[in-house]
Amino acid sequence: MTDSERGRTFNNIVSGIAAIAGTIGLVVATFTSNEVNKLSQQSRTAGLVGDLTDKLTSKQLGRDISLLAIEHMLNTEPGKDKAPRDKLLLARISILLIEGSSGEESINAQNTNSGIASATQTQFNHGVDQAARVLNRLAQSSGEACNDYYQQQVFNLNLKLGGKNLTPAADIEAHCGEAGALAVEALRKQVEGKDSNGDQATSVSQLAQKRITEPRLVASSLAQARVVNQLNAVRLEAAHAKSPHTEPSLAVVTVHLDDPAIAEQLEPLLLQLSATRWYIVSGVRVVEPSAESCGQYNSVRFFHRADNDLARKLITQIDSLKTASSPVHPLLAGSGNTKPGISAIDLSSWTYARSVPQGTVELWLASKGNSCRSSVGST
Repeated sequence: MTDSERGRTFNNIVSGIAAIAGTIGLVVATFTSNEVNKLSQQSRTAGLVGDLTDKLTSKQLGRDISLLAIEHMLNTEPGKDKAPRDKLLLARISILLIEGSSGEESINAQNTNSGIASATQTQFNHGVDQAARVLNRLAQSSGEACNDYYQQQVFNLNLKLGGKNLTPAADIEAHCGEAGALAVEALRKQVEGKDSNGDQATSVSQLAQKRITEPRLVASSLAQARVVNQLNAVRLEAAHAKSPHTEPSLAVVTVHLDDPAIAEQLEPLLLQLSATRWYIVSGVRVVEPSAESCGQYNSVRFFHRADNDLARKLITQIDSLKTASSPVHPLLAGSGNTKPGISAIDLSSWTYARSVPQGTVELWLASKGNSCRSSVGST
């Protein structure tokens, strides 16, 4: 073999060894990357689980979560990627925390003056807050199309009064997958003031004014107020991340009307309030006059004494917008009500006010106040 041939052979062997080494390096790098990604995903999932379970000691809730975990394991085929099922399990546990038994246990403890009342109330508040944030993160992490859909369905409800122009619910899973769809639908119900069956739930101020203590109703309404507050916090965090100079909203406002016909007339006012940093989280909730539920006059209802100034600033802000919103001037003036204008109502002495997030107010605009008084008087 000539020197030239020996040189070519040596080069070929070296090149082959280099190719094999490169292939091995690529495989190792790919494997390492996959393991790192898995570890990262597991860490994120573990963090979400920690958010959901920290300080929650309800025995019934523990049993419910255990049953969900067992069902999850039985329905996960060996060797299959668990990530979608893990997300679905997290979504279902989050909904349990918002709608489940821990809230009723907290209310029962307070109703009976139990020594653990304060602890159970804190657990309930903490659980609902974390569950709302987990659902938000699940919806946002379910793909770009899902995130766009989520923004439309939940965060932009204030621009879609009465739930109009929303994407049909049948399309949601195509956008978001099973877990993302469950998260979006659960959050949308909370923002719209609906219970788990989709029926209109009782607003917090109605419970406070009528001194209702039925645990299921109280827990459901308090949970909704906390979910709405958490979603507003998430919205503000996102806005601040885009622009550090973003100023926070002054309050989380839920609007109530006693006539669906005036909802569209009210839209310019709500848009102006949003533009001036009064962030309207939900669409309009219609509360028809009845002996059980109505407002006799316009009001801003608040649940912490520290929010007294907040409520009065909102009233002042609305008064300054009357001329710019002439179609709703009679409504804001209180025509047809038992008293004119808009009054502030302090509900801070309510037993469960501590579970209503500070900065939460309800705006009640009544066009049938006199009819409301007649309905109440006829019972």
